[in-house]
Amino acid sequence: MQLNIYIPKDKSHVIKALEDVSQATKRQKNELVLEALERYLPKMHVELGKFSLGQGEMPKRSKLYEGRLDR
Repeated sequence: MQLNIYIPKDKSHVIKALEDVSQATKRQKNELVLEALERYLPKMHVELGKFSLGQGEMPKRSKLYEGRLDR
């Protein structure tokens, strides 16, 4: 699998640091990025937003199957 990402110019220092660590440790950049993501992502606690759809009514079973049973 491949992942291509856009790196803004103001974040070029991050890529330089990645290249430096890659050379110093003799490890591939993709290995280092995956390791960093594996450590970072479990710490994220992202909650989905809550949306109010208002008051609703449960439909009757006969209304749900209306037209299907006539076949």
